[in-house]
Amino acid sequence: MDTARLRELGLQVREEPSGVEVVLDLEAASLVNPITKDFITEITFQGMGDRLIPISPPAVVGMTPILLSAIDAAEEMQALLLDTFSDHVFHLQRRSEELQLLGLPADVDPQSLVLSTDVREGQLAVKLVADRQGNFRIAQAIRGREELATAAGHVIELSEFREKAALTGYLSALLGEPVARAPQATSGAEPVRFVEILEKFGPQSLVPPRSSLELLAQLQVEGKAYRFAAARIAGRTFRGLLAGTQGKVWAGRFELDEFPGVVQLVAELLKVAPEAVRLVGPDAPQE
Repeated sequence: MDTARLRELGLQVREEPSGVEVVLDLEAASLVNPITKDFITEITFQGMGDRLIPISPPAVVGMTPILLSAIDAAEEMQALLLDTFSDHVFHLQRRSEELQLLGLPADVDPQSLVLSTDVREGQLAVKLVADRQGNFRIAQAIRGREELATAAGHVIELSEFREKAALTGYLSALLGEPVARAPQATSGAEPVRFVEILEKFGPQSLVPPRSSLELLAQLQVEGKAYRFAAARIAGRTFRGLLAGTQGKVWAGRFELDEFPGVVQLVAELLKVAPEAVRLVGPDAPQE
């Protein structure tokens, strides 16, 4: 790293056991923590090749690294930092509002400005954490007292879920949570089969363009249990998920007109004959 050029840019350079650290003094009101209202007057970077990676204070950790080759003056660097930080605050506010609309807590650490939320469904507890670009990932998933290590890092696009129930259902299917069966005496708590809707409303009934729609199919393939969940995103576009007892097998979007059907899709994904895929009812035992 060219320390002479760094100093020309008005940066302080110091050698640390962990490598070269670079300090930028900001103008008094350049960056403001939106939670504490404190001014951020100094940012420390870790130098790695042509990149400067923000490492302090906590509110800037995880922001996009700065490429020295793209900077000609300290003023450009300050302007770039301000734009990047403003983008982060925008995503923080946007995602917080989305969580609140879903009825979920929007927990923001006042120092690091990290946004997180806890989603609970039965014995399943999932912690979602957003990065500086507003992308949520599973940070931790616990079923009962058992931590599900394979779930960590899975990306969740929050904007695709219009209701909390859709998100909890997706996470339950993704992580293989057994379906909770309410007592038969509880009115309105039982699942509704589509054959019942077809019988009562007829094949010419319509789903309004803007209404939400979720479907769940349970399957047996060569003695193993699987669940296929689908939720309408908009119009004829759906988000689908196939999960087994070990978690997610496949997830993706599909257009209704191009969807081959649950049995055919599952057969293709698992590389088995369609005859090996059997749709079962909600009372079938789940492994």
